[in-house]
Amino acid sequence: DFIDDEASMISILKFYLYITPAYIDYSLPISMMLASMFTMAILGRSREYTAVLSSGTSLARMCRTLLVFGVLVTGLAIVWREEVVAETNRRHNEVREYEIEGKVRDRLKARRNFTHVDEDGRVYLVSRFRPRPPTLEWVSIQTFTDSTLVQRVDARRAVWEQDHWRLEEGSQRDFDQEGRETVTPFSASVLEGATEPPKNFSDQRVEPEDMNWAQLRDFANWVERTGGDPVPYRAEMAHKLSFPVINLIVVVLGLAIGASRQRNTLWAGFGATIAAAFGYYLLTDFGLELGRSGVIPPMASAWSGNVLYGFVAGIMFWRANH
Repeated sequence: DFIDDEASMISILKFYLYITPAYIDYSLPISMMLASMFTMAILGRSREYTAVLSSGTSLARMCRTLLVFGVLVTGLAIVWREEVVAETNRRHNEVREYEIEGKVRDRLKARRNFTHVDEDGRVYLVSRFRPRPPTLEWVSIQTFTDSTLVQRVDARRAVWEQDHWRLEEGSQRDFDQEGRETVTPFSASVLEGATEPPKNFSDQRVEPEDMNWAQLRDFANWVERTGGDPVPYRAEMAHKLSFPVINLIVVVLGLAIGASRQRNTLWAGFGATIAAAFGYYLLTDFGLELGRSGVIPPMASAWSGNVLYGFVAGIMFWRANH
């Protein structure tokens, strides 16, 4: 692909540089689990673990420093996701699309047959949005007071001019409290009191991995306000907070595997760690897809894997401690 697109060496380096933080974030739980498992397994092979237990020290007390470290890494992983990964993912996609694939940067995108609700509650029924110049074609703008329609403006087109929409070839209908209608046709008019910018009417194709939690929250609220389905983005929000917590859970699981009375080889422990890690990834991705589609609530889709693995890790650690 790089050869076909005639990508420069700088663009290729930036392509991999910006995706590296996401790989670090995704592989960190495996690293944490391997580290904790190997620590306990090596202590067991050298009989140091047996000596500690013989002195009356419990496994929980022996490993509390590692557990605290797991909590710290979990917090750092959340900050890493919020402050680093989302931004570098966005830059990675920009390098791929604009520098390597040569796509034209165009912030506004065309859109057809949609409903939009602005911050003041006006409802826009739009047949088509054109980005250049920003134009709404065959638009109907409805204003409500306490769920009662008080004004409706229909226009063949609305053109954005600096800070307002200029309406062309339409009519304005006003409704009084008794429901009487007053119709005022116009060839050109200014949409009073509405300053919704063109970007809010554009087809905003954004990737959830390009946004942090706060940006996802704002985008989900915007989607809900404009009549869209915010559920997929709510599920992504919950997943962004739930995934880093697995760094603590796998530390407990790795310690339990390493401290198991069944003295397996390090390679057996390594295999168990890899299997557990990828099992978690599959479970998380499956739950996330169910959450995006609305089959299960977003919180359940994001936290079900953590709850299951946390329960298993807790039982295994309790058994190893006794």
